[in-house]
Amino acid sequence: MKRRKFLAHSGLALTGTLLGGLTTLAQSAKQPQERPNILLIMTDQQTATAMSCSGNEYVNTPAMDSLAAAGTRFSKAYVTQPLCLPCRSSMQTGRYPHEIGTINNGRKIQGDFPMLGNLVAKAGYKCHYIGKWHVGASLKAAGYPDGTNAGKDDKKADAACDFLRQKHDKPFFLTVSLMNPHNVCQLARGQKLPDGPIGKPPTELSKLPPLPQNFAIPPNEPSAIRKVQKSSAAFHYPTADWDELKWRQYLWGYYRLVEKVDAEIEEVLAALDAGGHKANTVILFVSDHGEGVAMHHWNQKQILYDQATHVPLIMTWPGETRPQICDELVSTALDIPVTILDLTGARKVASMSGISLCPIVLRQKKSLNRRCIFVETMFAKGGQSLGLIGRMVRSVRYKYCIYDNGENREQLFDMDADPGEMTNLAVDAAYQNELNRHRKLLTEWAKETNDKDFPYITPKKGIADELKQM
Repeated sequence: MKRRKFLAHSGLALTGTLLGGLTTLAQSAKQPQERPNILLIMTDQQTATAMSCSGNEYVNTPAMDSLAAAGTRFSKAYVTQPLCLPCRSSMQTGRYPHEIGTINNGRKIQGDFPMLGNLVAKAGYKCHYIGKWHVGASLKAAGYPDGTNAGKDDKKADAACDFLRQKHDKPFFLTVSLMNPHNVCQLARGQKLPDGPIGKPPTELSKLPPLPQNFAIPPNEPSAIRKVQKSSAAFHYPTADWDELKWRQYLWGYYRLVEKVDAEIEEVLAALDAGGHKANTVILFVSDHGEGVAMHHWNQKQILYDQATHVPLIMTWPGETRPQICDELVSTALDIPVTILDLTGARKVASMSGISLCPIVLRQKKSLNRRCIFVETMFAKGGQSLGLIGRMVRSVRYKYCIYDNGENREQLFDMDADPGEMTNLAVDAAYQNELNRHRKLLTEWAKETNDKDFPYITPKKGIADELKQM
């Protein structure tokens, strides 16, 4: 049975709920060795626009571009939380960070949740993990008994290449988790780059990337954002005295780090081909969260602006997929595990609220029928809270954010008319109905997912109570 027929034979069904429903491929009678291999490639701290295939002329990413040229690039892919451990833990459980207790980098997963590696292994796959882990559980407990960090990115890529050049007696699920462009954190602080140098930036403005069009801090921004930025200036946000040259050199450095990790990905893809696995391997490429890239005077992550929450996501299956750009709303850490379960025929997990992307990628469906997606954040340094949490709902056209303290705690953006998020419509009476609609969506989600830290409109009155009076 051909792969395409296998996917169609196993059955695809979408269920429409607020969170999107669960789509899986049913268990198949096919033998495990006939199922596709899965190669999940992850970068760290890469914003969605940091690829040349996304139209960015200041970075060159041939490996990422090659994946996009052969499959689906999702243009509206968002994380569950713009921070390493929370989002990576989401991806291994298919749950939101607050549901599993991983609300910052210093937390362990709380509770007994089915883990992606274990589920896929039980379906007959060899599960192997190479690179950065940073999940609130051990590799072994999550189903990757032979996982390894493997050192710097070049060593991680070498280890992945060794694995891919081998013959395997059963299908594999390999994750290659690379560090860069995360080294931009050290770059901004003027520290030595852990994965090696990238050269010195030009000193002439004409040879540097320009500042983004939304470089300015937008009017009516929640006041707590800049309070947090100032409170963690020494470690996270050392940008207060940066001039235009410094900001643009930082952008130059960030794009070189993206190119550096792209070169490692190119090696991994070449080894996949050399090992004879390419034709029967589904490749997913994603980043755990984004990066400030000077938008709104921001570096680092944790913020709910798009540069930190919006990430690249590409899925390709050589011989089975054709190039397309999909603008459906995707929640990466929820949808990727469900998609992998779908492809492998692994046991369905009712608690996972994501949606399989297979019907879109294989052009069997045109829509995920999803109303909105949700993102949470907690500003922290390691396990230490910096005193600000926030929540976000992204609908098809609008984006709503709310933080738990300070002035102007709400934001509403028309993402079609204002993709740079410069005009806060939450203060515009003409958009009161839209504001209330998104408040309600977020309130319903918070109730459904038992989000006890959900920030209310007023300290003593919840959104639901306020909506009853409107």
